[in-house]
Amino acid sequence: MNHELTEQELTQWKAIITDVLRAFHEICEKYGLTYYAIGGTAIGAVRHQGIIPWDDDIDVGMPRPDFERFMEICRTTDFGDYELVSDETHEAYNLPFPKFCNKHTTLIERADVPCVIGLYIDVFPLDSTSNDKAEVEALVYRYKKLQNRHEAICTRSTFVEYIMLLTKPHEWGRFCYKTLGFLFRQYMRRSLLRQMRAICLKYPYGSTHHLINYGGAYAMRELFDSRVLDGKPVDMPFENIAIRMMPGYDEYLRGVYGDYMQLPPEEKRVPHHVKAFFDMHQRVENPFA
Repeated sequence: MNHELTEQELTQWKAIITDVLRAFHEICEKYGLTYYAIGGTAIGAVRHQGIIPWDDDIDVGMPRPDFERFMEICRTTDFGDYELVSDETHEAYNLPFPKFCNKHTTLIERADVPCVIGLYIDVFPLDSTSNDKAEVEALVYRYKKLQNRHEAICTRSTFVEYIMLLTKPHEWGRFCYKTLGFLFRQYMRRSLLRQMRAICLKYPYGSTHHLINYGGAYAMRELFDSRVLDGKPVDMPFENIAIRMMPGYDEYLRGVYGDYMQLPPEEKRVPHHVKAFFDMHQRVENPFA
């Protein structure tokens, strides 16, 4: 089930996640951490001076050293109204990258992933990767395969849904991993996360000319030349705040999206994230109880 946002709710939603971004930006300022707007958030900054009108999320990327320091700071620091949600903090969390959330709001994105979080921004590590494109393709393929397996063991299915996987030969692998997940969920989860992390860290940061967001949605299109980060980050207006952009943001965005200034067809101007349950006013720990 996906609950669509009304126009009024979308306005309120955007105000909340923009505030989360403001808090994240202030943390990065305080601790000297580097981040950049990436993906549709970077398009929104350039094309709309804010969130893309029909979009409902914010994505940032951090160079791996800054990301690791940010994660460590979050382990030991109370940020008041905000919290980091990751595979370390929530056993039911199904993604290999963290979210920085407003902890006084409630969101369950998928009914089959019973993980209560708040309205959020996604925080992706940016990793060095091979200068050999064929090797990068192999690493991305392996990463996505591991990510799919991790997602399979994190999702909860009814018994009927589980058995029905056997009727579809292309789902037999998923059936096997869900079975292993029932029996050894925590062991399998940790093993898969370790393997994904090993891919991300195969090349020490700064050791090659290529960077990639392994956790991004666009696979090989997430690969970019590290030189787009050379120089000082660019501050750009974004809603009622300013956001950090890559010095070479135009080259980065053209590599991912092509002519990113061209608006998509009207039928594609819709939010891409599902919402099984949300409450923008309070934290509800057991919304389906």
